Amino acid sequence: MLKKLLFLLFPLAGMAQNQIPLNDLSVFNNPSANWTIEGGVTIGTNPSAFATTTGKGVLVCTLRGAKYQLTDDLFSKLEHGDLKMSFDFMIPKGSNSGFYLQGRYEVQILDSWLKKYPNDSDCGAIYHRWDETRGKGNEGYQGHPPRQNASKAPGLWNHIEIDFKAPTFDASGKKLTNARINSVYLNGLLVHENVELLGVTRGAVSQQEVAKAPFRIQGDHGAVAFKNFSYEIFEKSDISFTPVKYEYYDGVVTNFKPANSTPTATGTLPQPTQKVISKKRDFLLKFDGKFTTKVADNYTFIGQWEAMGAIIVDNDTVVTGWHLPAEYAKGKKKLSAGEHSYTILYTKDYHWRPNSLGIFIQKDSWEKQAITERTSLLDMIPVPLIDVQPSDVPAIQRSFIMYGDKKITHGINVGMPSGLNFSYDLNQGGFLQLWRGKFLNATDMWLDRGEPQTSAPMGLTINANDKFPLAYLTSADADFPENLTKEDLFYKGYKLEKLAIGNGYPTFNYDYKGLKVKDSTTPLDKAEGLSRHLTFEGEIAAGKQLYALIAEGTSIAEIAPNRYAIDNQNYYVEVVPTATNKAIVRESKGKKQILMPLAGLKEVSYNIIF
Repeated sequence: MLKKLLFLLFPLAGMAQNQIPLNDLSVFNNPSANWTIEGGVTIGTNPSAFATTTGKGVLVCTLRGAKYQLTDDLFSKLEHGDLKMSFDFMIPKGSNSGFYLQGRYEVQILDSWLKKYPNDSDCGAIYHRWDETRGKGNEGYQGHPPRQNASKAPGLWNHIEIDFKAPTFDASGKKLTNARINSVYLNGLLVHENVELLGVTRGAVSQQEVAKAPFRIQGDHGAVAFKNFSYEIFEKSDISFTPVKYEYYDGVVTNFKPANSTPTATGTLPQPTQKVISKKRDFLLKFDGKFTTKVADNYTFIGQWEAMGAIIVDNDTVVTGWHLPAEYAKGKKKLSAGEHSYTILYTKDYHWRPNSLGIFIQKDSWEKQAITERTSLLDMIPVPLIDVQPSDVPAIQRSFIMYGDKKITHGINVGMPSGLNFSYDLNQGGFLQLWRGKFLNATDMWLDRGEPQTSAPMGLTINANDKFPLAYLTSADADFPENLTKEDLFYKGYKLEKLAIGNGYPTFNYDYKGLKVKDSTTPLDKAEGLSRHLTFEGEIAAGKQLYALIAEGTSIAEIAPNRYAIDNQNYYVEVVPTATNKAIVRESKGKKQILMPLAGLKEVSYNIIF
């Protein structure tokens, strides 16, 4: 149940997306010479500078003139009001940029990596307003810091999703409603929600607010790169509705057919609402109405209800089924311009949760329009957060852990005082996830009956491969095993170690085909990432070759000696070099891998940086 309630906390998918092509600069107005289109961008040995590769798909700002200046800001030809925008961005060490909605409201882009307490000038912040008449030191006001620092290391791609509501005006130009940022997700973390913007932020192209304007990318503060621009623009719906007739049937209902064929009550309402009755179970509500569309197109009908419901349009059942209010039951129907009929059916056969019914209609590029009265769909019941946080020693929490669609039953989570954390599959001896920031959401473990008994990371998360990192291979070209049985790998528990960085860091112990393996993970000195160290003792049988799987991903690029960018520069891996062994980058089963041959070694270490 709780997993379904938490559905609303995450970005919605499935709406029509428009792409901004980055084959050239033609989608922007008068770009300066500092802006180019490239095939790729990386940071190598110099963390403060970009290296580019020829091609298309990446928008890059680098200094080509004497200095950065205001004319380097980039304006889109696209003009927008309400907007959902997502894109990836990368910055080198110390750089600064910003994304201005309508050229007026800035979401900050900055190298804020490792900053523990971000302010309204840091990456992901909604930048402050500015008024010099407020006096020195007080000029900046009404800024909004991100809820937590979700920015990655310089040279890694960040992903941001912004849901913006433009200000509205009457016919005379008087502002009726302020601009609003409904949400900002940075690297999958919700960093802003429902923020009203009382005016433009500092550096706006104009103090005058408008209904539509281009977006703007700041290019006068340093190098920055962008890719994968995707957006939705929303216009006002022009559908009109007639008053609706309703029928209420009392008694047991089967397949939307009431036992009593005579309605208990009938009437007419401006809009459908479940509040027309007070009964909590064994009823059927039926609403019949009409609406008029001005445009022939595909329309999406959305239902949110407690228990059973159906949406019927022009005698065609578009949506039906048993659902919870947090779920979005959707169906599409192509409609001609003109008048259409609809029927809404709603029934419930239990009393322990209140009635709730919300029906909506939407067309691509339109705002979702409610068919039901606003209070018919109840507000979500607040769910208390039960979280686990480390103190001056690591926190260790056993739990079930969702890894993709699979529930890991023998999982453990380790949270460190440094703010670095990981989850680990005890049966397989593999990392599941690594993350920076807050530690563990244990609500699903401990609230009420503790269903579905899973925990979830609360910070910036990197997914791992859930594989034991050691294997005997016939050669460096052989496939690495996907899963190990208990006959191959036997878990022997963990020991809390006393280390120079503090006490309580676990070392996991295994028997692997005659080897005694110790697996320990600790934070790097500056909390830049996690360092994994494996030691192994025992005789390696003649003719066998032992390898370590250091990393695996869709792509791996060595950007500096022993430093690799993984999964299209999603995170870094550093291999601690040895005098005799060199890491190998190879392809296996459609994935890139870093292997380290372990002949003559008794230990191997590598660092994961993000």
